[in-house]
This record gives sequence, structure tokens and C-alpha cells, in this order.
Amino acid sequence: MKTLTIICLVLALCGATLAARYPTWPQEFRWNSAGSVDGMACTRIHESADKAGTWLDNYFCHASAPGIQGVGMRWSSAGPISGMRCTYIVERAEPLRTTWLDNFLCVPSDSPFRFSWSSAGPIKGKKCIQWHESADPHTWHDNYLCM
Repeated sequence: MKTLTIICLVLALCGATLAARYPTWPQEFRWNSAGSVDGMACTRIHESADKAGTWLDNYFCHASAPGIQGVGMRWSSAGPISGMRCTYIVERAEPLRTTWLDNFLCVPSDSPFRFSWSSAGPIKGKKCIQWHESADPHTWHDNYLCM
């Protein structure tokens, strides 16, 4: 009986892992410029050279619950991350001193998420999430991550 119970537990755990799905785009993703979002897996979006933009508390998050697989997102403010598929995140209105020319949002190379970035409004034909940092004076009102 004990062996049967253990086998059932192992099968249940493996079944739960195999049945995990990715979060749904864009419904289960959220941008927040005022801290991480409770109950979600969040990636900090930070550019330390941008002192005026209050980029210390900006996060891009996705649903996190049993049955939802993690996205594996990573942020880099120093170029693309080797071995990952990275999306260039740039706001050309930022002064050069804020170094927004080398920032990337990366996902594992086998991820189903193939993001596109726009710093000039949503991309026609794609579903987009606005990344807005209201405290940054350099036109962050029209930036979107799309897929």
C-alpha cells in the first residue's frame, strides 16, 4: 500500500509539471512602475545610470501559480545575455548619460515568447503592454512591449 501511495504521488507531481502552461499574453503579464506585484513573478527593470527617472522600483511581471510555468525572464542593462533570446529595450529620447542604449529583456532561447519593442506607440497587429515610468521626463509615455 505504501509503495502504491508513493507511485501515485510521483505520478501526480510529474503530471502537474507536464501540464504546466505558460502565462497568457498579454492578460497574465503586468508592468508596474511602483514595485513588484503581489502574487506574480517579477523581473526588475533597472538602469542604474538613469538617476532622474526613478528606475529603482520598476518591474515586469507575469502570473505565478500552480500549473503556470515560469517565463525565465532576465533583465540586462549591459548588453544581451549569452544563450538567451533578447529584446532590445531603448528610449532614444533619453540622454546618452542614462545609458539606455544597452538594455535588454531576455528569455530562454526556447521560450514561446518573441517580444518586440516600440518607443513610439503600440505596434499595429500585435498585442502590447505599455511600459510607462511617469517620473522619467524622457518620453516614457509611448513605450510598449509587444508580441
